[in-house]
Amino acid sequence: MPLFQYGAIGVDGKKFRGVIDADSLELAKERLRSKDVIVFEMKLSEKEGRVALGSETVIHFTRDLSGLLRSGLPLYESLLTIEEKYRSHKHHFLFLDLCDQIKQGKSLSQALAVYPNSFNSIYISMIRAGETTGNLEKAFSQLYKVISRNEKFRKQIRSAMVYPGFLAAFCVIVLIGLFLFLIPSMKELLEGRELHPITKTILAISNSLEKNILFYIGFFTLSISAGSFLLKTKKCKDFFKKALLHIPLTKTLYTESILMRFSRVFGVLLSSGVPIVEALKLSRSIMNHIVFEEAIKQTEEGIVQGRRLSEELKKSHLFPPLMIRMLQTAEETGNPTEMLEHVADIYEEQLERTLVQFTNLLQPVMLLILGIIVGVVLLSVLLPLTDVSTLL
Repeated sequence: MPLFQYGAIGVDGKKFRGVIDADSLELAKERLRSKDVIVFEMKLSEKEGRVALGSETVIHFTRDLSGLLRSGLPLYESLLTIEEKYRSHKHHFLFLDLCDQIKQGKSLSQALAVYPNSFNSIYISMIRAGETTGNLEKAFSQLYKVISRNEKFRKQIRSAMVYPGFLAAFCVIVLIGLFLFLIPSMKELLEGRELHPITKTILAISNSLEKNILFYIGFFTLSISAGSFLLKTKKCKDFFKKALLHIPLTKTLYTESILMRFSRVFGVLLSSGVPIVEALKLSRSIMNHIVFEEAIKQTEEGIVQGRRLSEELKKSHLFPPLMIRMLQTAEETGNPTEMLEHVADIYEEQLERTLVQFTNLLQPVMLLILGIIVGVVLLSVLLPLTDVSTLL
């Protein structure tokens, strides 16, 4: 059902804004007239399915709502307080609509489900479980913990790649300067000399770049565009992710990241009262890797047939023995949620250490590669100049 934003004047003569859902613009106006308000502005809002709040906004929304509910404020009043905070936000109408839906008697999980691009299935399932158990504040508290930690590690991974990316860009700029400016300026000096094969190769590359610079720029731009397009396709993404599992360092980094997210979300869903099969299905979606997702899917089938979680995960080579053993212990003691939280903490610490090691290793490697490339180019230019006999 379309969503309309409106501005109106109430019976007290004060202006206010809001959102309303109706099949058409005329029906929306009719509904508002029945409330004895004068509408002075109305427009179709952004389609619900396309609304995507930023990750930081979702985290702040979850944190604020958790704190307000913990303080004893009713849900509707809590949402009104948050709506006031986001009145200058470009998606302010979303918070207005949440308030309106709650006022109409809908549950919060139903209201959030209208915006799947902002609140995913895991988010909605945990809220629904919190509504069922009557502990919505705990559900928001756990959600905040999960999504804030996931966002923290996304930022850490991005920041770890900033310095290598900067070095790579610097290396390209230096090479362009050498091939297009330094080497061409020394061609006359090198004419008539017996050149080393390395020097001949470098000169050939420089000549090719000079003569076909527009072709190379176009080819490079086209390659980047094609690569960006291919990386957005599911098949290419899956192939790339599978390839990462065959590189020792990235395999460790990637596996720890996936297992940390899976363990934390799965444990939180179980503690929220979500059935184990549904919790596995929801946790599978956060792994974002086809190989791990297939392993969990097979585990779901085994659980339905009455087998233990640890037995099913053991069949796959993707899950480390430490995790399997800890799950076996948890099943024996009857406390899997606490053990899963402990597993997530272990992998979180390991991931932090691995990120530090990866960054510390990558920086000198990139500097070494840059030094070798620049050194070879400069050596190719200096080699003919060291031949004293040709100078005489």
